[in-house]
Amino acid sequence: MRAARIAAGHGARVLLAEEYRMGGSCVIRGCVPKKLMVYASHFRRELDHAAAFGWTIPPATLDWTTLIDNMDGKIERLEAAYTNKFGTRAEA
Repeated sequence: MRAARIAAGHGARVLLAEEYRMGGSCVIRGCVPKKLMVYASHFRRELDHAAAFGWTIPPATLDWTTLIDNMDGKIERLEAAYTNKFGTRAEA
């Protein structure tokens, strides 16, 4: 994606081909989903430390379905941004 953007910025004609979804493995399967999961995993520890700073927080629970749905929504928005930036999507 990055190389395509740079090359297109210099006037090159670029073709992007994805097997599954536009965005590459980082956006769809790797970096982005991993980072969102790591961020979500840190909240429990941060909430535990909050009491030392005067916060009173009721017991927190994780709704796994909401986390996954929101993560999927973020990935879909990123995919749409790439698809819109590089033109129409051609289905195989």
